[in-house]
Amino acid sequence: MKSANKIAFNSPQFNILSETQLRDIHLAALEVLRRTGIRFHHQGALALLKKAGAFISDGNLVKFPASLVKSCMASVPDRVVMCDRFGNPAMFLEGRRTYYGTGSDCLYFLDPETGEHRKFLEADIINGYRLCDALPNISFLMSIGIPSDVNPAIAYDLQMARMLEHSTKPIVFVTNDRASCQRAIDMAAAVAGSHEALQQQQQILLYSEPSSPLQQSDTAVDKLILMAENRLPVVHSPGPQMGAVAPITMAGGLVMSLAEIMSSIVVHQLTNPGAPFVFGAGIHHMDMKSMQICYASPEFQLTKAAIAQLGQWYGIPTWGYAGCSDAKVLDEQAAVEAMMSVMMAAFGGSNLVHDVGYMESGLTTSFEMIVLTDELAAMTNHMLKGIEVTDETLLVDELHEVGPGGNFLITNATRKHFKDYWFPGLLDRFVYPRWLKNGGTTLGQRLNTRVKKILAEHQVPPLAPEARQKIEAILAQAG
Repeated sequence: MKSANKIAFNSPQFNILSETQLRDIHLAALEVLRRTGIRFHHQGALALLKKAGAFISDGNLVKFPASLVKSCMASVPDRVVMCDRFGNPAMFLEGRRTYYGTGSDCLYFLDPETGEHRKFLEADIINGYRLCDALPNISFLMSIGIPSDVNPAIAYDLQMARMLEHSTKPIVFVTNDRASCQRAIDMAAAVAGSHEALQQQQQILLYSEPSSPLQQSDTAVDKLILMAENRLPVVHSPGPQMGAVAPITMAGGLVMSLAEIMSSIVVHQLTNPGAPFVFGAGIHHMDMKSMQICYASPEFQLTKAAIAQLGQWYGIPTWGYAGCSDAKVLDEQAAVEAMMSVMMAAFGGSNLVHDVGYMESGLTTSFEMIVLTDELAAMTNHMLKGIEVTDETLLVDELHEVGPGGNFLITNATRKHFKDYWFPGLLDRFVYPRWLKNGGTTLGQRLNTRVKKILAEHQVPPLAPEARQKIEAILAQAG
């Protein structure tokens, strides 16, 4: 049977804001920039802003005309293509494409061998990078943890060196000042072959933050400007707590964060028009009962979806969060919160989604949580395929041939399409006797086994000796 018209493919999506609400938030943020302003603790940025037509008062309070904000936001590229170590495109940050990666700088680690909750060691972060390198749905990595057994003065430099060495995937990095940011760029350029090659491949992206509420620190702006000068991507993402350093309402938190993002973009684009920038904010609320930041609250899921939608509205690649939990161990709470966050990130269309593996509201990392999120990402990515409605998939002729009371087990269509369905790698679908025969393991046990197997077997392609020598030389300078 042939239908007259094909029904369009439709991927599931989630939009939280109407067009009117998007515009209201946009105009409110412009009004904050015009009337209240942002304090910039960076003399170079102040000079740049004054020359461009911003209004400076009270020493460092910057107020922005809407025309300046509009022109700078218009020059931000609508896509960023990040490559792996070999220069192959690995992530297309555009539209509603979603990629997952870990978080940065946790203090504590849930040891997969002993179950102990302890401080990170250098060996742990190396294992984390190797683990991420092996997982097909973890597309990039961040530093994961702060090693407690190294000189704190070189911790950021060491993280970057080890990420470059122990994974081939794109890297989102953090640093504490312009000098360490430059060393990170130099290390990545050593791997790419040159600074020009690094600009073309864009294997690295810097994560930095404004100082909410409504401030930009000297060191953060230093790094923001450096990345623009080098034409390398950056996300300068507010991370406020509503009710503490942001207004208590979600709309108010969005307005303040958007004003901070816009002020960042202005400086970034004035430095180098067309330099790549990723739009993001992590707008949490302070739980007034526990006095903790909330990574898995329904409100956070809504604000991160709203940020993704705003970024899409502006046509700028977006930053998001998933695979993170307020739970202390990998238990039922962690699984529920991980699934909710992954689905919201995917359906909201965030591009670069980080914090996979975070536990205890960002204080602890679990390798099992990273592997769980890899599985959940695969499941969710399959859901995003939606339902294909075409002449071939409607199967009206096959229904007629099989007819009432028949079965479809041996039809040509079944043989052709049964592999279109998602098959889990770690989730169990067998009946109870078969589950017992297979070992009767819980999901947590299977995750732990998977972690140990990867760490025992996965080998990362080694760096070229010349690149490794250059990295170690740069690392020696940091001390």
